[in-house]
Amino acid sequence: MSAMPPKKHVLIVEDEPSFREVLEMGLAPQGFHTKAVGSLSEAKLALEGGPFDAMVSDLRLGDGTAIELLTWMKEKSIAVPAVILTAFATTETTVQALNLGAVDFLTKTKNDIAELTKVLHGIFQESEPGPSHEISDIGDLVGVGDTIRKIQALVGKIARADTTVLITGESGTGKEIVARLIHRYSERGPGPFIPVNCGALPEALLESELFGYEKGAFTGATGVKRGLFEEANGGFLFLDEIGEMPLPLQVKLLRVLQERKLRRLGATEERSVDVRVIGASNRNLRERTEEGKFREDLYYRLNILNIELPPLRDRREDLPVLIEHFLRRSSKKLNKPSMYLQPDALRVLERYRFPGNVRELENLMERCVALNPSGAIGKDLFPDNLLNDVERGPDCPTTPALAIPAGGFDLEGYLTMLKGYFLHQGLLEQNGNRTKAAKHLGMTFRAYRYWLGHLGGIEALPRKFPWPKEFPPNVEAEADEETTES
Repeated sequence: MSAMPPKKHVLIVEDEPSFREVLEMGLAPQGFHTKAVGSLSEAKLALEGGPFDAMVSDLRLGDGTAIELLTWMKEKSIAVPAVILTAFATTETTVQALNLGAVDFLTKTKNDIAELTKVLHGIFQESEPGPSHEISDIGDLVGVGDTIRKIQALVGKIARADTTVLITGESGTGKEIVARLIHRYSERGPGPFIPVNCGALPEALLESELFGYEKGAFTGATGVKRGLFEEANGGFLFLDEIGEMPLPLQVKLLRVLQERKLRRLGATEERSVDVRVIGASNRNLRERTEEGKFREDLYYRLNILNIELPPLRDRREDLPVLIEHFLRRSSKKLNKPSMYLQPDALRVLERYRFPGNVRELENLMERCVALNPSGAIGKDLFPDNLLNDVERGPDCPTTPALAIPAGGFDLEGYLTMLKGYFLHQGLLEQNGNRTKAAKHLGMTFRAYRYWLGHLGGIEALPRKFPWPKEFPPNVEAEADEETTES
């Protein structure tokens, strides 16, 4: 009869007594021996007395932080794998913890210990601390909500995995910021970071820019040019709007990703390159593959690691923090005194949909700082189009324009276009995912697909809210009614 594997010893460091008890009660039935302490000093004493197979620690402790504890452990050569729990994660603290040897960074919850248990079991199957190197200052991925905290933690993990990344999200959500953070916190950080917009250049120019060319490769090629892949050697190449890349170039890109070799235009030999590629798109690449506009094999090659950035309208809890951050930065940039948003101005922004997302908010705050001498910022500094959008409401405009026009209107045609408008809005809000859009609108996927086809496909859907005055009465319908009545 085989012996049972010995229980693993886990040190719990948590200054809140109730949550400390939750962790003890949750881990004991999972086969762990636990010892719980409530402070940084107690944790140091326990670790010196050890041994422990793993440690679970809150980030903020009464007399210090888990970062201080991990730093002390590193100085003392105490190699105990650590899991950090917190409700206050930032990109900086996440990456600091991971680079000091922490194996994971989890959001604190009091009702579900399954994720923590899964991580601990993973530690005991493969217990190797991550690489350690210095990091620089915090980036611009600002927020306090659950969604952004998970992304902050994900950035730290992805930075350490030397493979391709795909970042998706609407325009203005911060895709390049995330790409630069991955570069900053990776082992390739000292290397170059070269961005290129795949949708801004014609095919021939994009090809020569990416892969380079030899002298005489084409008319005007009077010398040799290294491409951006070679320029990014040892670092990162950020391919923004990669969904717009022409299909022939997608084939060449796929080969570089698979073989780590490229051939300049006009060259007969291949060259080796050592580049980590990050692709970004505000389009749904899965749908692009179904439409034959993006190679499926390239999609899967890029989508090894994926970060999906939410639109600002789904991050309302982050709005005050972002506003304060951008006001402070704009004031410093424009050499202005500190400023703040009046409550009524904040209420206006809380009702605004921000179609340009975080980038639009950043530009708006810089405008306000530029126009305001000092102190409080009122809604009178907001542009008229923003105030008008908020006044008529983002979801169901309530201006007099919704009244029946004096000459009547085509109700059936209007309702059809109204349905099309919301089909498109649902698609936008769910980042192009039709299944999620249908669920968001309370429809079955079959019904959504039917109406999409009935209205002529995605490209035919109305982008602007339709108004009754734009639909004059249906003359044929009126004639039929007159015939029936007579």
